[in-house]
Amino acid sequence: MRVGGPNPVMLQRVNELDDRFPVTDVHLNSVLSGDTLVAAIAEGRLYLVDFYMLDGAPDGDYPHGQKYIYAPMAMFVVDPKTRTLLPFAIQIKQQPADDNPVFTPQDGWNWLIAKTMVEVADGNVHEAATHLGRTHLFIEPFVVTTYRQLAPNHPVALLLAPHFEGTLAINEAAWRHLIANKGAVDKLFGASIKAARGLSAASIRDNPFNDIMLPDTFEKRGVADGDLLPDYPYRDDSMLYWSAIEKWVSEYLAVYYPNEGDPQADTELQAWFAELVATDGGRVIGFGEDGGIKTRSCLTKSLTLIIYTCSVQHAAVNFPQYDLMSYTPNMPLASYAEAPTTTSGATEQDFLDVLPPLDMAELQMNLGYLLGNVHYTQLGQYKKGHFTDGRIAEPMNRFQQQVTSIGGTIQERNTTRRPYEFLVPTGVPQSINI
Repeated sequence: MRVGGPNPVMLQRVNELDDRFPVTDVHLNSVLSGDTLVAAIAEGRLYLVDFYMLDGAPDGDYPHGQKYIYAPMAMFVVDPKTRTLLPFAIQIKQQPADDNPVFTPQDGWNWLIAKTMVEVADGNVHEAATHLGRTHLFIEPFVVTTYRQLAPNHPVALLLAPHFEGTLAINEAAWRHLIANKGAVDKLFGASIKAARGLSAASIRDNPFNDIMLPDTFEKRGVADGDLLPDYPYRDDSMLYWSAIEKWVSEYLAVYYPNEGDPQADTELQAWFAELVATDGGRVIGFGEDGGIKTRSCLTKSLTLIIYTCSVQHAAVNFPQYDLMSYTPNMPLASYAEAPTTTSGATEQDFLDVLPPLDMAELQMNLGYLLGNVHYTQLGQYKKGHFTDGRIAEPMNRFQQQVTSIGGTIQERNTTRRPYEFLVPTGVPQSINI
């Protein structure tokens, strides 16, 4: 779930311990006898998931009364022998206290409940921030501004148009039905609807455009090194696509901007940029360079991120809604009982009391099926005649061949790892259309 689940963007390497999470070697030894935290940190084997962004989020209470959500932290270690990632410690609230213990796999039903609290938090962050905020809503200003500022035959508009198909429609439907008052999110989430909307907004506001280039995000979280963290299929497969998209965009733009500084003279492109960053426009933060788009390199990176987000990133966070989230006990979106305050004593009934009532489980299942089971279009498969410039045919063909090659690589990888199917080419649409 951390490296190939619906929200595979939270894991970060631990370089030093945090007073908020008083983990000891005793906790680590619950899964790896004789191992030490000092050794795990020194060898780059210690990892954390921290849901601090949920701290203080008001609990929801619709439609069946009190729900609960917490801001847990969970710690993981890479087994030096098997090289697999193992969970060994969970703290359900942010600050240590006598009624906020550290749970380990030795704690029976208390451990299962603690893991479920992590999944509740992960589901809320996934849906509000990683999915809705950082794909659907992140892309919307680019869709609107492209149609407002670029002529239909502008090379950037032509490149982006297939990746914008259906996005405004699905976003409108989400606003009217999913995140409306008393809508599906209000019913399902542990956090209140106001808190969920705030989390969506914060996920965009707190992540400036130029800071979220995919390779940089892995570096910043300390998870880029495959030798330290070998089993991370989302990282490994998504990076294949990032490189392929970046090469395609670079070759495409070189046709129309043969010199590095040519974008500066494109008045439509500069108007596009100006509206995207304007306070009464797109309000995109951290976009461009020196108050504009001055170089082809900047434009290449920007369009790579946009296309990647519309296609690969959305596929990675959308389609697990069916495969992994429609079975509610795996990832309930709210807890219906308070978290345990001790590491022992919980029963099977206590675990069952955490889970949503049947009608909420059915709603989560049906919504997961609807949103996670519709595939329309495929990355790289542009409609015949979309690009009429003969100079584009060869780089487009190379991109299509690269996508096919990526599919072969993923199939081969899936023979030697727990299969990760969400980024096979047939499962990656061109745009955010569901």
